[in-house]
Amino acid sequence: MGQVGVLGEAGEEDMAGLNTNVSLSEHRRRGGGCPMPLILVLAVFLFGRAGGAEFGGGTGIPDDPYLIYTAEQLNEIGTDLENLNKHFKLMNDIDLGGYTGEDFNIIGTSYSQRFSGVFDGNGKRIHNFTYTSKDRDYVGLFGSVGRKNALIKNLGLIDVNIDAGEGQNVGSLVGNLREATIRGCYARGGSVSGDNDVGGLVGYIQESSIADSYTAVTVSGGNYVGGLAGHNWDFTVRFGEKSTNMISNCCSTGSVLGKISVGGLVGNNHEGKIFNCYSSGNVISDRDSAWIHGGLVGRNSEGTITNCYSTGNVSGAMDVGGLVGHNTQSGKITNCFSTGIVTGRRQVGGLVGSNFDGMVNASFWDSQASGTNIMCGEQMRGTGCDDGNGMTTAQMQTGGTFLEAGWDFVAERENGVEEIWSICDGLDYPKLEWQFITGDFDGNYRVNFVDFAIFAERWLSSDSGFLGCRGADLTNDGKVGIDDLREFASNWLAEGIPSPTAVVCLIIDDFESYNDLDPSDPENNRIFDTWLDGYDNPLTNGSVVGNTNPPYAERNIVYCGEQSMPYYYNAIFKVAKAELRLSPPQNWAEKGAEVLSLWFHGDSMNGVTPMSVVLNGSTAVYHDNPEATRIKTWTEWIIGLQEFTDVDLANISSIAICLGDQSKLQAGGTGKIFFDNIRLYRSK
Repeated sequence: MGQVGVLGEAGEEDMAGLNTNVSLSEHRRRGGGCPMPLILVLAVFLFGRAGGAEFGGGTGIPDDPYLIYTAEQLNEIGTDLENLNKHFKLMNDIDLGGYTGEDFNIIGTSYSQRFSGVFDGNGKRIHNFTYTSKDRDYVGLFGSVGRKNALIKNLGLIDVNIDAGEGQNVGSLVGNLREATIRGCYARGGSVSGDNDVGGLVGYIQESSIADSYTAVTVSGGNYVGGLAGHNWDFTVRFGEKSTNMISNCCSTGSVLGKISVGGLVGNNHEGKIFNCYSSGNVISDRDSAWIHGGLVGRNSEGTITNCYSTGNVSGAMDVGGLVGHNTQSGKITNCFSTGIVTGRRQVGGLVGSNFDGMVNASFWDSQASGTNIMCGEQMRGTGCDDGNGMTTAQMQTGGTFLEAGWDFVAERENGVEEIWSICDGLDYPKLEWQFITGDFDGNYRVNFVDFAIFAERWLSSDSGFLGCRGADLTNDGKVGIDDLREFASNWLAEGIPSPTAVVCLIIDDFESYNDLDPSDPENNRIFDTWLDGYDNPLTNGSVVGNTNPPYAERNIVYCGEQSMPYYYNAIFKVAKAELRLSPPQNWAEKGAEVLSLWFHGDSMNGVTPMSVVLNGSTAVYHDNPEATRIKTWTEWIIGLQEFTDVDLANISSIAICLGDQSKLQAGGTGKIFFDNIRLYRSK
């Protein structure tokens, strides 16, 4: 039992007003909604929607998005302001090669005219997006995206060609992203250029999240230039608010050229969070005029960088670092490393160029490969710069170097169970566990004929390598044979950020079907009518499911999809229990399921109390972290089904999520936690 993986996700939670002593009796009212005024009903009936665009189907609402099949339909979105808050779904791969110069109608053209809807790329790709201008701002497929619940997901851009001249807020996908989310998107091939706030995927980010995304494009600009994003700013912390915004599970591999605040992944990270990311492209500059260059981040001001690395070469004039150019104003760097060659004139460090009032923790650099034995070129009022953390290449490719510093690796438990890092001991540097796609032997996020050639070369060999070491023995039986070919074929032509290596065999609840309709409506499906809680018996059951007012299901803090389950708990001398009853009962044994997976998101303000899952009202299986309720990022909880020792897996009639010690009632805690994506998995 334990957590496997930590992924950043979209949304923003205002916890400033959370009263941890939740009054369950006063938490919500669950009445019906207000009827639509008769005059509005008549108006819709008589006149329909004014100015409706011609798409391939749909009405633009969440459950019935506009369908995009052609380049012309995609280009139509940006012609009408009424489209900016609608939902869209891409149905085909599209070639935009017919649009040159400023022909394409950028979707959302300014700060005040932002796209605030949802665009589902549906795993499709847009080829040859080209836009050329001398000085236009807000350039990208989407020029400006903003407002809560705005989302772009599952979209690939192939061979982009963006040249905004002296324009600002420039990216291949989005020019300016504010209070919105990008998930599962990538840009591969081509180039992006502009003046300030230029990124391979997004130019300027404010109070937003990017997850599970990557770029492999060349990026160039003036100030605030990054391989993935030019400028990442999350100033919600200034007002005492809790922020869940972050850049997580992302990478960039293209070269980056700029003047000031230039990074392989992000140019300027101001109060932002970057988790589980890496960059491998070179950061290039004019050594006489370029400042603040880093292999991962140029300038990290009050930001947090955790579990990240960079391998590209970095050059500049001043404040040049293998990972970060300038770390300032309590900026934190934790569990990171760099390996690239670093060159400059002043304040040049293997890991950090200038550590000015910043903090560096448990981080390393390859002093042999980088060409310098100095960790930080300069340290003023900062902490953590230790030249002793410079390692030879052999030491950097030894797991023990990082295990001793407390890094969390796959298959070890002393440093944590989140399975963040893996390493081919003695062969390669550490890698993030999420990086690997089965069958992607050359590591380019695509499974194609190149990988097949590598696989064929090792056919029938005794290849003991595992996936993280690019071994062809995918089943770990000591030989490359038919079983491995089946594994390879199952991922043929897969691409993008890797997905979990386990196979979903049953979705218990993804929380997407719930609505806010009145109980009298036959389509009503409110979340607290399905997940039974303690709303009606708060003296014995300290749980309340659902938000106080519609939408009852959570739509800001979600792991995947559009909704999650908010769960208020009071475990003071009682147990909080929310139960989903399955009718008819499910036969998990015939599914071949091996583990139960659910994602949760807590908060540091939550009260500490045990968290458990119960099947069929039987023995509880507890989370092994006693402070799990305080984990404030989306975290996967994996439970082996064998742990439910007294449960008939062929007859599962209920699943319950509980907070509190069921064996001994005690003074537990109160708070709020979110749950999402409950599934059964079996190994491939």
